[in-house]
Amino acid sequence: MKKYLLVACALLFATYGNAQDVLMLHNGDSVKGKVIERRDKYITFIYQGEESINTIGVNAIHKIHNQSGRTELLTERIAVTSPQDWKNVRVVYDKEEVIGLRSLGQVEKHSSGTWSLSVTAGHFLEKTLKKLRQEAARRGGCIVLVFNSQSQSGSLYQRGHASMTGEIYTY
Repeated sequence: MKKYLLVACALLFATYGNAQDVLMLHNGDSVKGKVIERRDKYITFIYQGEESINTIGVNAIHKIHNQSGRTELLTERIAVTSPQDWKNVRVVYDKEEVIGLRSLGQVEKHSSGTWSLSVTAGHFLEKTLKKLRQEAARRGGCIVLVFNSQSQSGSLYQRGHASMTGEIYTY
């Protein structure tokens, strides 16, 4: 009897000692390891059986099953199944938010127009951002990282314009 109790205790401690966090990614993969730090835009972790610290953006992670048994929902999957889903495309401005996502390439879009009382630089930026999101949806992307944006209001003698450059990402 003591032998069975000793074996049961040993198994319990071995199981507890190997308990890991599990990151469930939006692409269907799961990552076993230990979450070291959680920030607003990314998580640092160590893979099971390794020692090096890794980083992944929260936009790539659906949820975390903690070793304590608690489950945390991080982000919902962004549904973009056709070009008509362009309004679902998320726009980010920090590259930490796309760590762990797959790049679909860069995109550059422009908008311009003549002056009117209602047309400002913000108007051209909105039009350009819409074009970026539409292109991302056309390529099957769900997130656009904008890393360059320029705009200028129009006047009576000068056309207004905006341009944006970004990179499209998917799970």
